[in-house]
Order: sequence, then C-alpha cells, then structure tokens
Amino acid sequence: EKVASSLEQGVERSIERKNERRISEGKEPLRSYYKDFAMLQEVTKAACLELAGDVTVVHTAAIISEYSVTSFYEVGLELGLLQPKHYVPYGIKEDVLAGGLNRLDST
Repeated sequence: EKVASSLEQGVERSIERKNERRISEGKEPLRSYYKDFAMLQEVTKAACLELAGDVTVVHTAAIISEYSVTSFYEVGLELGLLQPKHYVPYGIKEDVLAGGLNRLDST
C-alpha cells in the first residue's frame, strides 16, 4: 500500500507539472484518464520487479513525448522503485545491449 500511495502522489505531481507546461504552451491539460493509465503501468512495473526480482522494460518508441502516458516511467525512477538499468531503448541491437546500455544512456 505504501508503494501505491507513493506512486499515486508522484503521478499526481507529475501531472501537475505537465499541465503547467501544457497551459504555458497554450494547450489543454491532460485528460483525467492519464492518472489511471500511468498508475496502471507504474504499479505493474513495480509489482513485477518485486515478484520476479528483476524486470526489463522496453518502450515501443525511441522518442517518448513528454506528455505521453509512457513518460510517467520517470515517476518510478524518481521514487527509486525502478533503476535506469531496468529500461532499454527501442530498436537497439543485442550486441549494444550486452554492453549494458539503457534508455537513459541514449538520451
């Protein structure tokens, strides 16, 4: 329950920051369902890591929009629930991955 509560607070803070930026750019705030989908994905990743002892997350796009639901992966990183080593960038060849490259190395 503590993890879920921390994630919920982190997701809510992230939505607030994203909405502030969107409004300053003349865009509409994120739709309310973003919180539900962000929570679903972040709780799932944290639970998989806890249950399996390790997890590898491969995003389905090389470039992630700061306003996409996928961008909420940063919440899990900020809370220390997942580490950069748990993420790999889309489209990287296996020989590169063998060297330990992760999503954050490619940005």
